[in-house]
Amino acid sequence: MSVDQTLSTNLYRITKDSCILRPLAIFCATTLLFVMVTALVFSCSSADCVGGFWTRIYGNTFFLGIPLFVTWFVTFVLQKLVKRARPFEQGRGEPLIKMVWIEPSFPSAHASVAFATAIVGFYFYADLFGPWLFLVATAVAVGRVAVGVHYFTDILFGAFVGLMIGSVSLKGLLWLLFVSHWF
Repeated sequence: MSVDQTLSTNLYRITKDSCILRPLAIFCATTLLFVMVTALVFSCSSADCVGGFWTRIYGNTFFLGIPLFVTWFVTFVLQKLVKRARPFEQGRGEPLIKMVWIEPSFPSAHASVAFATAIVGFYFYADLFGPWLFLVATAVAVGRVAVGVHYFTDILFGAFVGLMIGSVSLKGLLWLLFVSHWF
């Protein structure tokens, strides 16, 4: 068994047997990403709180939605190309969460979208959230390993994809809107 598989399996076993870590990991793996995105959509920094509520919501949704969709799409394509089986598909224990649909494991879509969310949120709301977004994204990613649906390399590469694609797509979107004469 590789170091990646051993570390992932050990974290899963520790989490599965703990009455504290198990619900915490399930929350991080299933719900925390949605809390993170919702917090950003309904946020405002000191500079943009003067605008109307719905204008802020539409703007936040647009500037968050485009980079997250691009990040998810790149991750989805990479998953289809790599086709790595999930830990529970290789007999490494029953996952602690119910998987609605099962896509390949590498890279982790939750990790990539969480880190893309952190990049976008940090760009617009560093004064409000600071580095907390990256800590929350890390909790989402590690939670996916702890519940037994990913390996550490899945979340590490997913985090890399999220940081890179989230940054590039955000900068491209900003360039299109503010530099390009198309809009």
